[in-house]
Amino acid sequence: MDDLQPQRFDEEILLSSSCPDGVRYHKLLSVLDRSLSSVVDTFKLEDLYAIFPGLAEEIPEKLADSHEQISSYLRNSANSDFQEILMQYNMACRLSALDALIKEAIERKQGPDGQSVSSLSPESINRGRAAAIKRAEIARLKEKLAGLQKENAESIVRLNEYRATMSAEQASLEATIFHVEKVSTTNLTTTHV
Repeated sequence: MDDLQPQRFDEEILLSSSCPDGVRYHKLLSVLDRSLSSVVDTFKLEDLYAIFPGLAEEIPEKLADSHEQISSYLRNSANSDFQEILMQYNMACRLSALDALIKEAIERKQGPDGQSVSSLSPESINRGRAAAIKRAEIARLKEKLAGLQKENAESIVRLNEYRATMSAEQASLEATIFHVEKVSTTNLTTTHV
């Protein structure tokens, strides 16, 4: 599903998106209208009179007309932007689909005779939660195992390096001992002769 990905804004989509306006869509429009009204209503005629006191005394009706035109322009411009956004994201269809999904869930929760279907037993709920906890614990343990295996592999490499060094040193030491024994044996034999 392409959540909140803007759709192409062309006539084909506008013509094909003939979704019924659901409850949530009307509520969204209502909230947008109230929000817009609360913002536009902060632009008061009295404030305009205070900004232009000379015009307020000379031609207050022109200033009132200007105030009305500005308010109307702001309202229409913002409303047009809202409508473009609603169409761009195909909000009417999406919210209508959400309404249908909620209605279907409510109907599914109720049995064929209108009675509420009994919910899951506490044991089933606990098993479901326990399964999720166990999966998370298994993932954590696998991650820990991978870390330990990496450490072990690094330790084995170091141990093999130490073994190789020790073998080389042992061979060198044995060669030295052999030469020392050979020299001492040669010295002993030459001293006895």
